[in-house]
Amino acid sequence: MTEEENKTQGPEGVQEMPDLGKFRNVEALMRAYRELEAEFTRRSQRLKALEEAQAAAPAQSAETQAPVQAAEAEDAGKPEGENDALLCAVRGNEEVRARIVGEYLSSLGGVPLLAGAGTGVTAPAARASTLKQAGALALGYLKHQKHGG
Repeated sequence: MTEEENKTQGPEGVQEMPDLGKFRNVEALMRAYRELEAEFTRRSQRLKALEEAQAAAPAQSAETQAPVQAAEAEDAGKPEGENDALLCAVRGNEEVRARIVGEYLSSLGGVPLLAGAGTGVTAPAARASTLKQAGALALGYLKHQKHGG
């Protein structure tokens, strides 16, 4: 062991306490983790039940609407911290995020701006029919290139 390693490790037998953030000790951190894990499991089970109910009756009958409304009412009564934990869990799962965004976009009326593959709407190509129009298009292109476009 080098002298630098001895200085960075400190005296033997003394362990440096890890940064636990807002938790007082490791036991409090573990208790909070177990509570969060249990809540995540409950919500995952509820989500699976709702998905199965929706798959059984895609027409959104009164039977499938009731569990959705009950879940929404339950979420509305939760403290803000629990909703934040669910939000963090959803943000960490790309598949769930894509599904939520897809369902939201499909529920909107009108013409979508982006297709499923992410291709955007393009403007029609400008074509000149006269020499004067061609000169104007060329001048506009050159001005646009000069300004960093």
